[in-house]
Amino acid sequence: MEINGPSSRLGIAMLLLVGLASIGYGAYSYSTQSAALDSTEEVTVTVTETSVAKDGGKTVSYEPRATFEYTYGGERHTASNVYPGTLGKDFDTAEAARAELEPYEPGETATAYVPTDDPGNAFLEHERSTKPLLLIGAGVFFALSAVYSGIRN
Repeated sequence: MEINGPSSRLGIAMLLLVGLASIGYGAYSYSTQSAALDSTEEVTVTVTETSVAKDGGKTVSYEPRATFEYTYGGERHTASNVYPGTLGKDFDTAEAARAELEPYEPGETATAYVPTDDPGNAFLEHERSTKPLLLIGAGVFFALSAVYSGIRN
């Protein structure tokens, strides 16, 4: 089996750069998600809006979104995070994304989680996403591919 990767120095450098950027952003996302999950306080929020965003590309996915208002530490905040961190969950169908929003009807109250070190970024679902780890894995693959191509050439 032959693996064809980039053969020019520029191509190898670009592949390595993409790999390192993916690893870096994945690690950053994992870190922010972990920090948000590790120290939170529950608050009651009022949901003001829900929607499903369609993310396109080679594959289409649907992201649930909910905007809510709350008071924490005597200050009023508005947030739109269903999940903690920068990379939340997405779904294969709009119906599945809508189903994730069923507990959050506009005008109703719900429980959200406020990161004590970042009170403006509350979120509704106290769960970890695997997206940061997948991004790190893809970055490692790209970086190793660049190293292999560099050695091969």
